[in-house]
Amino acid sequence: MLAYVLGALLVLIGLIVWHIWNNFGENPSVQEERKYAKLSYYKNGQFQSPKLLYYDFSNVRNGKIGIAHMLIKSKFAPKHKLPKVMLDRSSFPEIPEDYALYWLGHSTIILELNGKRLLFDPVFDNAAPIPLAIVRYGEAPIKRKDLPIVDYVVITHNHYDHLEKKTVQAIKESHFIVPLGIGAALRGWGIDKDCITELGWDEIFEKDGLTIIAAEGVHYSHRSPWNRNKTLWNSYIVRTIGKNIFLSGDTGYGSHLARIGTQYGPFDMVALEIDGWNTGWPNNHLFPHEVVQAAQELGTKNILPIHWAVFDLALHPWHESIDMVLEEAQGKDLNVMTPQMGERIVPGITPTKHWWKLIKK
Repeated sequence: MLAYVLGALLVLIGLIVWHIWNNFGENPSVQEERKYAKLSYYKNGQFQSPKLLYYDFSNVRNGKIGIAHMLIKSKFAPKHKLPKVMLDRSSFPEIPEDYALYWLGHSTIILELNGKRLLFDPVFDNAAPIPLAIVRYGEAPIKRKDLPIVDYVVITHNHYDHLEKKTVQAIKESHFIVPLGIGAALRGWGIDKDCITELGWDEIFEKDGLTIIAAEGVHYSHRSPWNRNKTLWNSYIVRTIGKNIFLSGDTGYGSHLARIGTQYGPFDMVALEIDGWNTGWPNNHLFPHEVVQAAQELGTKNILPIHWAVFDLALHPWHESIDMVLEEAQGKDLNVMTPQMGERIVPGITPTKHWWKLIKK
């Protein structure tokens, strides 16, 4: 009996290890790394942030993040189910519109632009390579099997709350636009190499009347303990006739935002991450006052807050960051767009409600 139990336990451990390893994804090849070595932002085998990241773990706000925090329901999670507009494939027009947007929670966005459909950072499960770790506050407003046909999938970086193996494989017929180095993981997950475009900073993809430009961010990448900064992290400028949009990905504040605003702005809309900040890692993510400052430097009136309302990644009450951003934006010529997850909006035109204030927190 004991031998049976031990055998079953070993099989279970083996399956967990295999699952985790599969979700890591492959690293760039030696040949690819040799090409990266020519870039100004690649040194000693790693991509470099334009601003050095620093940490003060003695000054972490609201406690500590550790294994226990990742495996239990966060005390900062909402106490009640969050309202959502539930979607399936029939919720979307067969031919994508010229300008419409669906925020699906966290950093996942469906953007219809110039008759094409773009899907950004699609994540529908938890934010870790193992089950029951960094759990969602609630289900996504659409199941990955119900996604409409997607022309372009755009990934900002390889963290688990932005890149999900299951979803990549579910939409493998799409064309993937990703930072340098992530193509290796996608190919290992079964994506055809001809369906992948890797972009470095200020590199451009053009097709179907769309222009997608990769730009820098103050951040980092890793998907396992052994591949920190082996792949790049991007923000993106997305353009078509009459529209110019910026999506920040994850970034700390830095002079790169003003440069992007000067070089590529002004923007009709910016999607800026608002949650993930903490005094323990003070320049890995934007603080709420920096979100407003960044929007002004980017030259926009319309802000879509992203990277919130789904995971506890930085010990925030789930609604704290959006409340602070709204407070910071008061008295400034800014329109903070706050759609419910799954709600269709035309950015800058569709009015949105402060839906989280209408429920018990």
